[in-house]
Amino acid sequence: MSKYNSKKVEYKGVVFDSKIECDFYQHLERNLGKEYDHIELQPRYELLPKFDNQRKTEYIADFALWKENKLLEVIDVKGMPTEVAKLKAKIFRYQNREIPLTWICKAPKYTGQEWITYEELLKARRKKKKKEVSDK
Repeated sequence: MSKYNSKKVEYKGVVFDSKIECDFYQHLERNLGKEYDHIELQPRYELLPKFDNQRKTEYIADFALWKENKLLEVIDVKGMPTEVAKLKAKIFRYQNREIPLTWICKAPKYTGQEWITYEELLKARRKKKKKEVSDK
């Protein structure tokens, strides 16, 4: 088991960190060839190089989408992002402003949609909480 009690899942010989990550890969696979022609798994991006006795710091995403050898988007499937993940994403976005980094969530109970961005999930949660407070 990995963090947050997710179990690793194998699909077509590839081991994913969670069932949700595997599900999103299958979603990407179904759309392969339309907007992108290659899905890179676990792409690594150096945020800080190794120095003195310090190890390098990397952002390891779940997927990168490519079309004609051009990186279009980096995607991470998130449930509960840690503070470290948020900081690494912020550094990645600063260093790679031309490459969209999207955090994807599976949240049908909030929106009815299977996949939404993390930002959309936060908005839906705030809206739901606001409604609950006003209903009291």
